[in-house]
Amino acid sequence: MRFLDFRKQFEEFNVITYQDVINVFGSVNQSQFATWKKEKNIKSVKRGMYVLCDVDIDIMLLANEMNDSYISFEFALSYHQIIPEITTSITSVSNNRNEEINNDFATFYYYKIASKLFNGFYLIDSTIKKGRKIRIATPEKALFDLIYFRSDLKSKEDFNSLRLNCEKIDLNEFKKFVDLVEAIQTKKRLNNFIKYLDVVI
Repeated sequence: MRFLDFRKQFEEFNVITYQDVINVFGSVNQSQFATWKKEKNIKSVKRGMYVLCDVDIDIMLLANEMNDSYISFEFALSYHQIIPEITTSITSVSNNRNEEINNDFATFYYYKIASKLFNGFYLIDSTIKKGRKIRIATPEKALFDLIYFRSDLKSKEDFNSLRLNCEKIDLNEFKKFVDLVEAIQTKKRLNNFIKYLDVVI
C-alpha cells in the first residue's frame, strides 16, 4: 500500500480507524503506519485512530469520533454563550466509558452517564468537514450534565461562581432531565439549582 493511495482514499475523513483501513485495503500494516508516523504523514490521536497531517481536522467532530459521545459541560456552555470562559479542553458525555485522551489537538475528557440520560443533544454542521455533523448538548442539557457530575456545586455561592447567562436557559427543559434522576443526593443538588434558577431568571 502506497501512502499516496492511502491518502487519496481517506483525505475526506476526519479520523481514520484500523477498521476503515481493513474495509478498504483488507488489512493493516503496523510497520507501515509506524513509518508514516515518523515521516509525519499521519499522526495518532488514540490507539487505532489516526489523522492525516496535511488536512484540516475538526476537533469537535474528533471528540465525537474517539468515543461514542456528545460534547457537553463547559465547552458546550461556552459554545452557547452561557458562560464567559473559553475552554481549551473538550469535555463530553459518553455512552461508552470514562476516558481521558491527550493528543496534539487538545485534552478530551469523557464521562459515562446512564443510558436513559444519554440524550439532550442535537446536531450541528462541521465548519471544516463538509456534510459531517457534530453532536453537542443543548444549553439546558450541558448545564444539567455539569451539575449532575459536579458534586461540589451545591450552594448559591457555588452556582454564582459559574457566572451563568441564565436568560438563555429554559427552566422547563432543564426540569425534564431532572425528572429522570433517581439518586437522592444528586436529585437534591439539581433541585437546589432549580430553586436558584427560579430566583435569578
